[in-house]
Amino acid sequence: MRKRGAYAVLAGAALIMACALSFTAFAKEERTPVGKIKLNFTSGIQAGENGGNVDVTLEDGECSIESVDIINEGDIWVGGDKPKVEIWLSADSDYYFKKSGKSAFSFTGDTVKYVSSSTKNDKEEMVLVVRLDKLDEDDEDLDVSGLMWDEDNGVAHWDDMSLAKNYKVRLCRRGGNSNEDGIGATYTVKENSYDFSGKFPKAGTYYFKVRAMDSRNNAGDWQESPYIEITEENLTRVNGQWLRDDRGWWYQKGDGTYPSNGWLNINYKWYFFDQEGYMKTGWISWEDKLYYCDPSGAMLVSTVTPDGFTVGADGARLGQ
Repeated sequence: MRKRGAYAVLAGAALIMACALSFTAFAKEERTPVGKIKLNFTSGIQAGENGGNVDVTLEDGECSIESVDIINEGDIWVGGDKPKVEIWLSADSDYYFKKSGKSAFSFTGDTVKYVSSSTKNDKEEMVLVVRLDKLDEDDEDLDVSGLMWDEDNGVAHWDDMSLAKNYKVRLCRRGGNSNEDGIGATYTVKENSYDFSGKFPKAGTYYFKVRAMDSRNNAGDWQESPYIEITEENLTRVNGQWLRDDRGWWYQKGDGTYPSNGWLNINYKWYFFDQEGYMKTGWISWEDKLYYCDPSGAMLVSTVTPDGFTVGADGARLGQ
């Protein structure tokens, strides 16, 4: 009997709650809906700069702008970036935001694209997110300056750029009627210098060229360095030289140092040196890959090793 009484009380409570919810659901909304909202956008954000402002003004609609924030700002804007802006709107007294969505807005001024919107706080506030047009890469200044040589050891230097994610750099030789004769590969580096020692094949007049790349791979123009004269007398000093003792071959760079525990590109061939700086031959295990260096120490690429294994263009053994 007591259990039946308890169920009866619970059932009655549920009925009362259902009625209350039904009454709330069908209660008449006494506030007036905000009409279509018209916003004007003016952006001061430019590629190549950090920060920047976006001015938003209300041209129509029974509400006010509470805040405007750029929500995807990084360290610096680059060409191709699309700034995203969040706008908080507050309904006027006795008004509410009846609907959200793209159709609730119209935009003027700078081009923007609707992203999302939602109501908050009993529909008294609205959060709108829009995206500006992508920034123009032509506004960026990616031209590298301060190109110079360390003539004693063949190291190229240039001024660091905050915009640059990395740099492309290449050694060139001047000769004959041509202003440019690219030597070897184009290297990608994060630092604002590159060691060309060991990469001068013969005496001559050399320069390097460099360009900056931003985080979206927008590229600046190639900039050329002053010339450096490499004579027969200083070719060995700048390039470095192979030396040998009773333990094996090692390589002294132009600045007097020597490589150890890693690879070095010498005259466009890769060589591996152990922890004590001696050149190694045969199979080399490096960062979970296998490479083969012939009796001269040069790494083999795109071929079959003497023991029958194929190595790829990067020198790593295939099918390891």
